[in-house]
Amino acid sequence: NGAWLRRGYVAKGHGGQKRAFKVKLVGEGVNDYSGPYREVFGDAIREVEATKDGVGILGLLDPSPNNANGIGDHRDLFVFCSPGKTQSTKLNGVMDDTVISRQLRSISNFFRSSMGGRGESTREIEEGLSFLGRLVATACRHGIQVDLHLPQGTVWRKIAEDNDVSSTNVLSEIDLLESKYLSEHGEFLDGKNLLAMQQRMLNSFADGMASVLPIELFSIFTGAELNEFICGNASVDVDLLMRVVEYEGYTGQCQVIKYFWETLREMTNVERKLFLQFVWARSRLPSREIDFEAPFKIIKDAKSIGDDALPSASTCFFSLTLPEYSSREVLKRKLLFAIENGYTMESDYVTNETEVDKGWRD
Repeated sequence: NGAWLRRGYVAKGHGGQKRAFKVKLVGEGVNDYSGPYREVFGDAIREVEATKDGVGILGLLDPSPNNANGIGDHRDLFVFCSPGKTQSTKLNGVMDDTVISRQLRSISNFFRSSMGGRGESTREIEEGLSFLGRLVATACRHGIQVDLHLPQGTVWRKIAEDNDVSSTNVLSEIDLLESKYLSEHGEFLDGKNLLAMQQRMLNSFADGMASVLPIELFSIFTGAELNEFICGNASVDVDLLMRVVEYEGYTGQCQVIKYFWETLREMTNVERKLFLQFVWARSRLPSREIDFEAPFKIIKDAKSIGDDALPSASTCFFSLTLPEYSSREVLKRKLLFAIENGYTMESDYVTNETEVDKGWRD
C-alpha cells in the first residue's frame, strides 16, 4: 500500500534513519535500530537482479543483451522482463516466424507488445514491477540509495522526461548489435519491439514509484541526475568516506588507521561494496557529505590483543570495530575475510533454539 510507505518517522536511538516500518529478522538476535531496515532494501534488489541460466530468477528483470553477451560499455545493466520471452514464437498460433518476412514479424511484435498479449504472465510482471517501484521510491524517500542497475535511456531519462536522445544511442546502452544494425541500415531488426516492451513495463514501474513519491517533479532532473539521486554513486568513494569519519580510541595518524585506508583504496569496487554492506547494510554511498545522516565511526577494539581477532561492525550505527593489527597484510586478510563471510546480524541478544529453528525453516 503506497499510503503506508509514504509515512516516515525517526525513532529515538536509530541514528537518524527515517523509516516506514520496523523489521524483525526471525532466527537472528538483532534489534532493528536501522541496519535491518536498510538490509531489507539491499536484499530485495540483490534478489530481483539474481539470475539463473541467463534470465532473472524472479521474472522481473533480465540481463540486457549487452550484459548477457558481454559486449559494449554497459555490461552490468538489466532490462524489464518481456512476458513473451518464454512463449512460442509462432505468429497468431498459425504461421511460424521463420517463414514470414522480417518486416511483418517486426510489425507483429510491435503491436503484440504495445496492445495485445496481456495474459496472466504479463499481469504478474506488471504487478511485480509496480511493487519494485514502490520499494525503490520508499528507499529514496528515506535516504537509502539502492544498487539498481537500470539503463539511463529506457528508464531514468524516460521518468525524468529527458528524451532528447536518438534511438541508436538508447539501444547502444542495452543492445549494441541492434544499435549498429539500426545505424547501418536505417531500420530496426527487433529493436522497436524491445523499446516498446521496455516502455510498457516502465509504466508499471513508474506507477509504483508514483504511489510513494511525486514523480511529476522528477522532470526538474536530467536522467543522469535522477539516477544518482535514487541510486547514488555506483563507485564507492573512499575520499568521501574519509571526510565523514570519526574515530574512537584512534586518531587519523595511528598506523593501523593508515593501514585501513590504504587497504580500502586497494580493494576493487566490488570489495568496497561488500565492505559498505558489512558496516552499513547498504552498498552505495550518498553523493554528498550533507546527505549522510550519521558519521562513519572506526572504534578501537580494546578487548582484543594481537592479530587473531576479526573486525566487527554495527550496521545500525555505521561503525567498524577494528583491532590494532600489527601490519597492513594482516589487516587486509582479516578485513576481507570478515566482509566476505559476515552474513548475519546477531550480536544484540541471544536467540533461543525455537526461534533459530523457525528462522531456518522459513
